[in-house]
Amino acid sequence: MRSRFWISLFGIWILLFGISGAATVDELKESIQEREGQISEIEAEIEEYQRQIDVKVAEVGTLKNEILRLEALLKKLNAEIRLTQSKIQASQLTLEKLNIEIGDKSEEIEEQKEALGEILRSIYESESESLVEILLKHRALSDFFGNLRQIENLEAAVGKDLEVLKTLKKELEEREAQELAAKKKLDDLSLELKDRRAIEEAGRQNKNQLLKITKNKEAEYQKLLREREKQRASIIEEIREIEDELRLLIDPSSLPAPRPGVLAWPLAAPKITQGFGRTDFALNTDVYGEKNHNGIDLKASIGTPILSAEDGVVKAAGNSDLICPGGSYGKWILIEHPNRLATLYAHLSHIRILTDSNVARGDIIGYSGDTGYTTGPHLHFTVYDARTVQIKPSRVCGLLPYGGYLDPMVYL
Repeated sequence: MRSRFWISLFGIWILLFGISGAATVDELKESIQEREGQISEIEAEIEEYQRQIDVKVAEVGTLKNEILRLEALLKKLNAEIRLTQSKIQASQLTLEKLNIEIGDKSEEIEEQKEALGEILRSIYESESESLVEILLKHRALSDFFGNLRQIENLEAAVGKDLEVLKTLKKELEEREAQELAAKKKLDDLSLELKDRRAIEEAGRQNKNQLLKITKNKEAEYQKLLREREKQRASIIEEIREIEDELRLLIDPSSLPAPRPGVLAWPLAAPKITQGFGRTDFALNTDVYGEKNHNGIDLKASIGTPILSAEDGVVKAAGNSDLICPGGSYGKWILIEHPNRLATLYAHLSHIRILTDSNVARGDIIGYSGDTGYTTGPHLHFTVYDARTVQIKPSRVCGLLPYGGYLDPMVYL
C-alpha cells in the first residue's frame, strides 16, 4: 500500500514537470514562428525599397532623383537593420529552446541510467544464487519457473533500456551540435548588425554631404558631376599606364593552372554585369575611352556581403573617396593568396577586416556598395599576379592598388 502511494506520487511529479517543460518549448516555438513572420514581412519591405532604388538609378541624373534614391536607400538600410535584429531575436529564442531540450535530454539520460542500474542490480542479486538454491527457496514449482521468467524479463529489459539510452544520447549530441551552430549564427548576426549600422550611418552622411556641397541646387550638382568626370578620366588613364607595364611582368608558368574553383565567387549569388577585357562597356569612350576592363563587375545591391575568394592575408585596404570622391575604386580591399594570386574587391560600402589580418575562403570581408566611380551599386572584382602588385599614391587620388591583372573567369 505504502509503495503504491510513492509510485503514484512519483508519477504525478513526472507528469507535472513534463507538461511544464513541454509548454515552455511550445511557447518558444510559437515565438520563433512569430519572428520568422516578421522576417518575411521585412524582407518584402526591403524588396520594395530596392525596386524604388532601381527606378531612380535608371532615371536621368538630377539632384532631385539622387536625393530620392538616397532616401529610399536609407529606408532600405534601416529595414535591413531591423531584419538583422529580428534574426537575432529568432536565434536567441532558438538557443533558449535548445538549452531546455538539452536539459530535458540530460535528465532523461540520468533517469534511464538509474533505471538500468536498478535492473542490473536485480540481475546481479538473482544470478548470485544457483538454480538449486532458487529451487529450494520456492515451495511450488510454479514459483520457481516464475522466478526464472522474471530473470529473463530483467535481461530483456536491459537490452531495451540500452537501446533507449543510445537513442537519447544520439538526440542529446544532435541538440548540442545545433546549439553550437545557433551560437555561431548569433555571433555572426551580432557582428552583421554592427556592420549594417555603420553602412546606414555612412549613407546618411553621404546624403548630408551631397546637400551641403550642392547647396541643394541643381546647377551645383551638375557642376559637381562634370568635375568628377574630368577627375575620373585622369585616374583611369593613370591606372591604365601603370598596369600596362605591370602586365609585362606576369609569368604564367608560375601561376595556378587555369581551372574552375581555384578561386571562389566573392558573392553568394553571382551575376556578371560586365565581363573582363575589351567589353562593349569598356570600349564606350564616355566611360573608359577604349581601355580594357581590368576585372569583372558583379551585380550586388548596397549591403550585400562580400566573401574572400580564397585563404590569404589582407595586404591593404583603402577609401579613395577621402581624396577624390566618385573618382576611382571607392572603398577597396586587396588580399594576397598562397597560390600567388591576389584579389581586389572595390566599390564597397563597408570594410569589415583589417590590414595584415588572415582570412579564410568564404569569410565575409565587407559589403558591396557604390563608392568611387560607378553607374550603380556593384562589386568590381580583379585578379592579379600577386608578385606584380603595387600599392602606391596616384597623382590625384591617394593610395591605390595596381598590378598585372588576369582574367578572373579562368579561375572562378
